[in-house]
Amino acid sequence: MAIKEKQVEKKSKLLEILSKDYKWESYVFFFISLVVLMLGVLILTNTITISEDAFLIGPISNIFAWIMVAFGALALIYAVYPFFKPAVPEIKKVTWLKGRKYFGNVVRVFIFIIVLALLFLLYDMFITVVLESIMG
Repeated sequence: MAIKEKQVEKKSKLLEILSKDYKWESYVFFFISLVVLMLGVLILTNTITISEDAFLIGPISNIFAWIMVAFGALALIYAVYPFFKPAVPEIKKVTWLKGRKYFGNVVRVFIFIIVLALLFLLYDMFITVVLESIMG
């Protein structure tokens, strides 16, 4: 009986360790996924070459590079996901404008951008004329 209890304790302790979130785990995983992704891209662009004699991956270096790119991209998404997960419920709370109000706001923004662009153009022309008259 005591042996079975110890095995149960070990299993639960192992599961506890595996399920615990460590402070820097996501950052390390993010960095490793970037490295794997970059190495795959460097192999595909022939910046890094793998010898044909290399064990196991030499003859299939392009396939190996594509696998690295795929795993690196998936790992990158998996590493970044926890940072964006809390934002999803907040985005669902956002109410968007309908039809005419939305179009009206878009028109106002474009008019504001045009007015500011013209204002800066006039300022530029004025400063150019003043500087030319001062410089001679």
